[in-house]
Amino acid sequence: MAKLAINGGTPVRTEPFAVWPQYTEEEAQAAADVVRGGWLVAHHGGHKHVEAFQEAYAEYHGAAHAVATSSGTTALHVALMAAGIGPADEVIVPPMTFLATATSVVMANAIPVFADIEPQTLGLDPEAVRAKLTPRTKAVIVVHLNGFPADMDGLMAVARERDLIVLEDCAHAHGAEHNGRKVGTIGDLGCFSFQHKKLLSLGDGGMVTTNSDELAERAAGLRTFSGQPLSFNLRMTEIHAAIGKIRLGRLDAENEQRRRNAAYLDERLGELPAITPQQPRENTTVAYYNYVLHYNKDEFGVSHEKFQEALIAEGLPMAYGYFPLQRHVTFQTRDAYGHGCPFKCPFYTEITPPEQRPVYDEADTPVTVDMYENVVVGFTIHPPNGEAEMKDIADIFEKVITNIDDLR
Repeated sequence: MAKLAINGGTPVRTEPFAVWPQYTEEEAQAAADVVRGGWLVAHHGGHKHVEAFQEAYAEYHGAAHAVATSSGTTALHVALMAAGIGPADEVIVPPMTFLATATSVVMANAIPVFADIEPQTLGLDPEAVRAKLTPRTKAVIVVHLNGFPADMDGLMAVARERDLIVLEDCAHAHGAEHNGRKVGTIGDLGCFSFQHKKLLSLGDGGMVTTNSDELAERAAGLRTFSGQPLSFNLRMTEIHAAIGKIRLGRLDAENEQRRRNAAYLDERLGELPAITPQQPRENTTVAYYNYVLHYNKDEFGVSHEKFQEALIAEGLPMAYGYFPLQRHVTFQTRDAYGHGCPFKCPFYTEITPPEQRPVYDEADTPVTVDMYENVVVGFTIHPPNGEAEMKDIADIFEKVITNIDDLR
């Protein structure tokens, strides 16, 4: 048997995998054209590229409106404020996600409340959401983590019982579908990120999608200084928009390559013990921001951490895993703005007894903690990586599992 790299053997793969994203001369030319045109920002009439990108993005998603912003974080901020979320309001979010999903609620002077996830997609568990509802709950942010659509049927049913606003955080899920509809169009508002690592990568930028004329008008006013009582400068630049329209045209083909890569790994890795490829919910289409496996440490008697270390030593490009957000300083100190705000804001504390305020204790979300510490293994499978690279990934898992005794 081959000696494991973690124990001094030769790694399965020593060459780096192809980097994501891949930019072309077409993007460079689009950016240069904007610079030569003299309008780099969508303001005072110089906004043709942002408008064109918004129209194309809305059409691609089958949405009535798309409002471009400066980032995925500002997309969430704009969407929450457009929905009227503010002081004393509670918003339910998952604790397994990027920090901005929860801190965007704090940015709106509202209170994030963590509800646990379900193991199949790592998205919000509808029954966990139901258990967290209070008279102050105004909205739910659903995250389609790793590009796997969450249980939107169950979550929308819970939300409609209480007339809650539903925001979809689609930062990982450009082009993913639920029952034939693009994510970001099922709830009241969809929020997208175009940060460098995303499936639709522009370096940065964001988008809010909605079918509501009223919400779209509010979002656009909040995004750009306007006659609203409070508005911001959260605009997307013309350069990002010009590049965005080009890359949007490639998204479906790139996602198809990810799905081919995932199908290859499902077949190879599905035959191995102690690991199970994460499968999508019925009637959904995954976008594969990360390929996800569930590891059964008890079957091998090898810790999740040690198993991952062995995979990395063999050359696997392991993805960064989100820790339970209760551990972050924002929720440990409960003092985002000073003076304890918004967590100790009188608008909130005067109507919410201490025993009814959210407890930022990770023991409150045991599935999230277990998935992070013991179960989830994730890595990227972006193009132009294809079957040859997927073969190396499958060979890495086979080598480590075949030699698992050496890790005990």
